[in-house]
Amino acid sequence: MELLRTWTDVGHLRSTLAAIALVAAAALPGVAAAQQTDTIAGRVVDVMSSQPIAHAQVQIVGSGRGTATADDGRFRIVGVTPGTYQVRALRIGYQPVTRTVVVAANRSITVDFALAVGVVTLDQVVTTATGETIRKREQGNVVGTLQPAAAEIASSGNVTQLLTGRIAGVDVATPGGTIGSSARIRIRGASSVSLSNDPLIIIDGIQVDNNSTSSTIGVGGQTPSRFNDINQEDIEKIDVLKGPAAAALYGTAAASGVIQITTKRGRPGRTHYRFFTEGGTIRDVTNYPSNYAQKGTTPAGTPVGSCSLSSQVRGLCTPVAGGLVSFNPLKQYSPFIRGNRTAYGLSASGGTDRVTYYVGGNFDRQQGVLAPSKDQRAQGRLNVTMQLRDNWNLQLGTSYLADHLTFPQNDNDILGVVSSGILGRTQDDSIPGHACAPPGCAHGYLSGQTPQALYAIDSRQDVQRFQNSVTTNYQPLTWLKATATTGLDYDNRYDNELIPPNSVFFGSLPDGQRTSNPYSIYKYSAIGSATASWTPYSDVSTSTTVGSAFNKDLVRGTRAFGAKLLGGTSSLAGATARFAVNEVNTDNKTFGVFASEDLGWRDRVFLNASVRNDKNSAFGQNFGSITYPSFGASWVVSEEPFFPKINALSSLRLRAANGRSGRQPNFRDAITFFNAQTVTVAGSDVPGIAIGGTGNAALRPERSTETELGFDAGLFGQRVSVEYTHYSKKTDDLLVAVPLAPSLGLSQTQFQNLGTSQNKGNELSVNANVFDLHRAGLDLTVTGSTLDNKLLSLGSQNGKPVPAIIVGFGIQQHRAGYPLGGYWARPITYKDANGDGIIAPSEVTVGDTAVYLGNTLPRYEFSVSPTLRLASFLKVSALFDHKGGFKLFNFTHRFHCAFGTCQEAFDPKASLADQASNIAIAKGTNAGYIENADFTKLRSLSFTLTAPQRLAHLFGGAQGLDVTIAGANLKTWTKYTGFDPELNSQPYDNFSTSDFLTLPPSRTWTARLNLTF
Repeated sequence: MELLRTWTDVGHLRSTLAAIALVAAAALPGVAAAQQTDTIAGRVVDVMSSQPIAHAQVQIVGSGRGTATADDGRFRIVGVTPGTYQVRALRIGYQPVTRTVVVAANRSITVDFALAVGVVTLDQVVTTATGETIRKREQGNVVGTLQPAAAEIASSGNVTQLLTGRIAGVDVATPGGTIGSSARIRIRGASSVSLSNDPLIIIDGIQVDNNSTSSTIGVGGQTPSRFNDINQEDIEKIDVLKGPAAAALYGTAAASGVIQITTKRGRPGRTHYRFFTEGGTIRDVTNYPSNYAQKGTTPAGTPVGSCSLSSQVRGLCTPVAGGLVSFNPLKQYSPFIRGNRTAYGLSASGGTDRVTYYVGGNFDRQQGVLAPSKDQRAQGRLNVTMQLRDNWNLQLGTSYLADHLTFPQNDNDILGVVSSGILGRTQDDSIPGHACAPPGCAHGYLSGQTPQALYAIDSRQDVQRFQNSVTTNYQPLTWLKATATTGLDYDNRYDNELIPPNSVFFGSLPDGQRTSNPYSIYKYSAIGSATASWTPYSDVSTSTTVGSAFNKDLVRGTRAFGAKLLGGTSSLAGATARFAVNEVNTDNKTFGVFASEDLGWRDRVFLNASVRNDKNSAFGQNFGSITYPSFGASWVVSEEPFFPKINALSSLRLRAANGRSGRQPNFRDAITFFNAQTVTVAGSDVPGIAIGGTGNAALRPERSTETELGFDAGLFGQRVSVEYTHYSKKTDDLLVAVPLAPSLGLSQTQFQNLGTSQNKGNELSVNANVFDLHRAGLDLTVTGSTLDNKLLSLGSQNGKPVPAIIVGFGIQQHRAGYPLGGYWARPITYKDANGDGIIAPSEVTVGDTAVYLGNTLPRYEFSVSPTLRLASFLKVSALFDHKGGFKLFNFTHRFHCAFGTCQEAFDPKASLADQASNIAIAKGTNAGYIENADFTKLRSLSFTLTAPQRLAHLFGGAQGLDVTIAGANLKTWTKYTGFDPELNSQPYDNFSTSDFLTLPPSRTWTARLNLTF
C-alpha cells in the first residue's frame, strides 16, 4: 500500500520538477537561445552490442572542455574554436578511445566512438585540489574511486556504509546499531594523538562539516555525524586521496586524507526523470546473555541467593542442588521491535547546449529496533551548468536538508535499554511471590528502569543544513584558463532533551529536566587559480598553476539547562532549579597560496611538483606559516616501443609520489584563556576568573610526510587490472598535552609539539572481468591493505621523557615503540591444579606490570565483491569483508561479571578461561576481556531484476524499470565472544575503543524500485 500511495504522487512530483527545470533553463534566456554552429557531436556505443553507453565522459584533450553522454549515448560540445583537436571518450568499465577531429568555421563535426570492455582505469578522470580534472595516468599518487550503483545504494543506509569495504586503505568501522550514529573512518590508519584523524570532506569543490561528534547531548556513546548528512542519491562519484602524497595542495587539513565527492550534473537533451521508492525491515538478531545466580547455604545453614564459584571453593557457601537460576529480560520481555525503512525520490536532468540542470529530492524515514530510535529527513539538490560564452562557463549548486533525529540512551549509560537488561535481575519480579519495587515491576530489568520508563527520556536533534557552491571556468586565451570556486556549508543544529518529572526514577531525574542547545555552524570556502598550458615541443606538454585558498570555520552556540520542571511543561520556562547557561564561539581561519607544475612527455611520462604555504589562526603567535611541498612521477612504460607486446601483461604504469600535509591545533590551544568562576568574599558570591587553558605561543601544526610507490597493470587484454601501492607516512610535531606543576597556578596541562608517529602499509586492488558471454558474465573486485602503526616518540620535557598517555577506561596507552592506543594490562595465567573444573582465586596469577596486548585498528583488511550477470535481466552482487590483527575490549562482558551475574561466576560448565578472567577482576586486571576481534562479514547481498522495455512502458510510459532486493549485515564469522567485533562505545574518540553495553548493528533487507522516463 505504501508503494501505491507513493506512486499516485509521481505525476505531481514530475510536474513540480519539470517546472523547476524550466525556470532554471529560462533564467538566462539570451544564453539558452544562443546558437553556435562550431560543434562537436556524436554517439558513444558498446563495440560488441552497439548499445548506447550513458554517462561516458567525452573531452577535448588539454582544454578542460567536455560533456557526458545522455541515456541514448549522444553528446554535444558547443562553442569550439576552429582547429585540430584530440577528442577522448571514456567510461569506467571500458577502454578509452581517442580520435583526431578538425573543426572548421561555422561547421558541425560528427565523431562516434565504440568502446570495448576493459577494467583498466589509467584514463579515468579525477578532480584535483584546484578544481581541474586530469587522468589518473598523469598522477604519481594513487586515487581510490567509487561510482555507486543502485544496488550499492539499496544495501547502504547512508554514505558511510556505502564506503565500507569498497576502497583499499579506507577503514570504516560501524560502531553500533543506533539509527543516525557516526562511524569511525580512518584512511591509512591514525597518526595524531590529540587532533582529529577524520578525513577532510570536499563536495563540488568546497569543504563541508565532517564533525563525527556533532551533538552536545550525552546519550551514552553514540553521536550523530554530519558525514551522514550527505545524500547518496545525488552522488556521481567519490574520489579518495589517501594521504599527504596526494593531498599536499589541500594544506593544513588533509593529513588524514581527503574524500572528494562530485554530485550529479545534467546533460544536453530532453528531460530525463528518475523515480525510486524503497521499503525494508530492520531487525535486531543478537543473542544477548542471561543473568545468572546460584542459590546456596552458608556453613551455618542460612540460605543465600548468590553462592558464587569463588565462594564455594573458599568454603563460604554450599550450592543447592538445582539452584542455578538464570533469566534474560532482553529475551523474555524483549524491548526490540521490527524496525523499518521507507524512502522515495524523484530527479530530473536535461537541458540545452548552453544550459544543463539536475534537480532532485527525496524523503527518507527510518525506525530503529528500539522505539525512540528514529530518523526522518527530506533532502533536495539543484545543480545548474551554464555556458555563458564560448570560453566561459558557470556551475551553480545548492542543496537543503531537514533532518529530525531521535536518539535512545545507549552504550556507557546506566539508563540504556541494553544496560538495564544485562545488568538486571536473575529472576522475573512480576511473577506471583515476588514483590515489585517502586514504581512498579521491573520484569527483570534494573529497578525502575524498564524500557518503557527509559523511553520517557526524549533526546532529539533537528538539523536544517544548506550547502551552496559556485564554480566558474574562464579561458581568455587558448593557453590560459582561470578557475574559481566559492561556497558555504551552513548547519543550523538544535540539540534538545526533555525528561518529564516523575517519569524516570534514577538519581535526581524524577525532578524532571530540560536541555536546549541551539547551534549555528558556518564553513566558508574560496579557492581560485590560473593555469597556463602550452606545448613547447611536439612531444612535450607543460602546465603551470598558481592560486590561493581561504577557509573559515565559525561556530556560534548556546547551551541552557534547567531542572525541577513543573508538571505538564516541556520548556525551560518551566524549570525552577539548577539553572546553567553557557555560550560557545569559535572562529578558525586558514589562508594559503599554492603553485604547481606538470610536465608530460609523449603522453606516457609525467612529472609534477607543487607547493602550498598556509597561515592559520590557531597557530601560535610566534609561529608564522608552514610550507607543504609534493612531487610525483608516472611512467606508462607499456607504451614504450621496447615494451614486449604480450597479452598476459597488456599495460603497465610505474608511479611514485612524495608530499607533506598537516593539521592545525584546536581552537585556543595556542592561547591562554580564562573561565568565569564564582568566588565567595565576605560571605557573598562575586564574579571571578580561573585559568581555563595555558597557551603556547610557539605552537605549530602537526606535519605528516608521506612517500608512496606503486604500479598499475592491465592483464590478459585489459580484462584484469591490478593496482598496488606501498606507503610510508611519518608525522612530526605531534601535539601532546604535557602535565604542568600545580605550583605554577596554571591549568593542569599545556599542549606542546613533541611526538613522532609512523604509519606504513600496502594496498592492493584487483578488478577482473572473469568472463563475459552472451548470456552470462562475472566481474570480481578484490581489495586488500596492511597497516603498521607505531608511536616513535612522545618527546621529552625538562630533559625527561614524557610518560605514556593513558586513554580508554585506563586500558589503552600511547607508548613510544608501540601502536597508538594499544591495549595494556597486567597479564593473567591460571591452572586448574586440583582438576575439579573450577578455577579458584589461588589458581590465578596476575603479572606485576602491564604488558602490550594488541592494537585497536586492524593490521590487515581485504574484501571480495563478485557480481554475476545473467542474460540482460538479473544481476547478483555480494560484498565479503575481512578485518584481522586487532583486539577489542569486551567491557560489556567484564561489567556483567563485575555486577556478579555472568555465567562464569556461578556455572562450573563455563570455560576455565572465562572463570579466570572473572576472578582476575578482583585482582585488578581486565586482561581476560581484551579479545581477538578478527572477523569476516557478509556485508551485503543484492539481486537486481531489469524488466524488458515493453514491461517498463506499462508504468506510465517508463523507459526503464528495475527492482533490487538487498540485504546488509547478513552473517559474521568470528571468535569474538561479544555482541559484534566492530562495536565501539566511543566512536567519537580518536583511539578509545570498547564494546560497552552498545546496541549491535542490525540486519536489514530492502526492496527498491527504480523507474526512468
